[in-house]
Amino acid sequence: MLSEEKEDYLKAILAHDGVKTYVSNKTLSQFLNIKPPSVSEMLGRLEKGGYVEIIPYKGVKLSPLGLRFTLDVIKRHRLIELFLIEVLGYTWEEVHAEAEVLEHRVSPLFVDRLDALLNYPETCPHGGVIPRDDSFEEYYRTSLLEYDEGDTVVIRRVRDKTDLLVYLSSKGMSIGDTVTIKCKDETNQLLEMQTNEEAVILSYSNAMVIFGERA
Repeated sequence: MLSEEKEDYLKAILAHDGVKTYVSNKTLSQFLNIKPPSVSEMLGRLEKGGYVEIIPYKGVKLSPLGLRFTLDVIKRHRLIELFLIEVLGYTWEEVHAEAEVLEHRVSPLFVDRLDALLNYPETCPHGGVIPRDDSFEEYYRTSLLEYDEGDTVVIRRVRDKTDLLVYLSSKGMSIGDTVTIKCKDETNQLLEMQTNEEAVILSYSNAMVIFGERA
């Protein structure tokens, strides 16, 4: 089994479409908040292990081995999140950090038993697809930022960002809620949406990681 740090790199590459395209070291450095020389060193180790393919000055992408391994990590993580909510009563903003710890410490047998216990779910509590048979494309990929003012949208997926999930929970929001895009402030990079209860303000960076479908 790879170290937690290496698994985090693989997940970061996949998160930036690193199956079809090459992801730059700069992108990974900013996303992981790790200095560029350290990123280059770790990618070199992953390349030696056969998990990634590197083209100098272009970037890195997952090898077939790296993709299979990364999908396994994501499946473990998302099943654990669902278990924590459905069985242990965690909230959706609590599960990500807990699953980050547990995903590195459970066996394949445990994951198989967990999957069966949960009746082979399609998505995690945040709406992300649980990979199966190398199928991992998300069902919902249109972010709130891509909708126009006046559009009514059903929230279907939110990327695992604990501070964002805490904020949405404080506003009483969750997967399946319907919102209306009220205003997109390009100057200040802010999006205002209306729920049934109140107006909610999001930075553009947070709006980009909330996905939905037109109501």
